[in-house]
Amino acid sequence: MNFWKDKNITKFEKNKKLQAVFQNVFSTEEGKIALNAILTDLRFFNEAYTDAEKALNNYAKFFIRDRLGLRSTKSTTDFIAETAASEGGY
Repeated sequence: MNFWKDKNITKFEKNKKLQAVFQNVFSTEEGKIALNAILTDLRFFNEAYTDAEKALNNYAKFFIRDRLGLRSTKSTTDFIAETAASEGGY
């Protein structure tokens, strides 16, 4: 059953399940490539100058925090380091 449509679980529970889905997807080699492309497109790795670039950068931070569930600096650093170490980085 699609957990997103399940009316018996809370929004918090749905978000935790969604985080697990994102972590699952982005832990694969293809997922790591896709995540790198997404974060690059969202100006996560580069300086943001314009308002539009700053908005993209802020969404990248939201994505990492809320979609991947990486709320602490350590968990974010560990995830990025693990991703970069895999296959020599992207």
